[in-house]
Amino acid sequence: MGKTIDLHIHSNFSEDADLSVEEIFKSACNLPLSAISITDHDSIESLEVARSISPKYDIEYVPGVEITSVLPVDGSQQHILGYFIDEKNNDLINALDRIKKSRILITNKRIEMLQNLGFAMNEERIWDMTGGRSPTATSIMVEIFDNEKNFNDARLYEYFYGDKKDDKLGSFYREYLIEGKPAYVPFQTIDIKEAVEIIKKADGIPVLAHPKFVKKREWLDQIRGYGIEGIEAISTYHTPEDRKFYLEYAMKNSLLITSGSDFHGPTAKPKVKLGGISGNDYSLLQKIKDFYVSIMNTSYQPMPDR
Repeated sequence: MGKTIDLHIHSNFSEDADLSVEEIFKSACNLPLSAISITDHDSIESLEVARSISPKYDIEYVPGVEITSVLPVDGSQQHILGYFIDEKNNDLINALDRIKKSRILITNKRIEMLQNLGFAMNEERIWDMTGGRSPTATSIMVEIFDNEKNFNDARLYEYFYGDKKDDKLGSFYREYLIEGKPAYVPFQTIDIKEAVEIIKKADGIPVLAHPKFVKKREWLDQIRGYGIEGIEAISTYHTPEDRKFYLEYAMKNSLLITSGSDFHGPTAKPKVKLGGISGNDYSLLQKIKDFYVSIMNTSYQPMPDR
């Protein structure tokens, strides 16, 4: 078996993920994966930790982040991955702080709307679960399902006992929190163009995550025009037809190709497995490293000397 990679992983520095950075490294070694990138939501907290422990493991580490942005043409939430970022860059730090403040407003509005629908929630517990980080929908949904006042809510029966119990958070999110559903709150954050620019200012490589979530494929040209340098063509969410299309799109438009699972752990995305993607060959990362060296005019050292 050849060397493999997973360049889209979330640690518990993402509020909706379960594993610590070290637990991710241990799991990656057991699979085994040859290289990983931990790309937490709008957070660079994992980078220092990952750098400090990576020498303990025979696995290559790529510094990363996943920035939440909005596509102006339809207001949809889109994610931009940034690889090899300089986490000390002030533009990056300030942008992530702005996104955190927006997330707080969105959380408060979601709580209000769900309470208006009759779901009981202990708001203090929701904020306690975040550990001081910007909350996502996950903490809100966990509180709804854990709150004993909701145990006899007929609307939740299928989530507790029926077909939805194996992915109750994902099912609830799709039925209550996405666009067109009763507790939908439009995401407020920076737009894709700014996200791409910020990653580049931080000496990073901007990549469009899981492009399947771009509602119309013709909008990919607009996103490419904002300056992305890669596309996550190989993703957990892509069918074989999707993958074929995005691989061809990347090659036609001279974009780097990345591969990532979007692993979170058993709470938020129980069906998404670490490294659970095919076609995740190390050669994809080698091309990204070669590109990074060319634009930075520097040598690349993936890990501290041991």
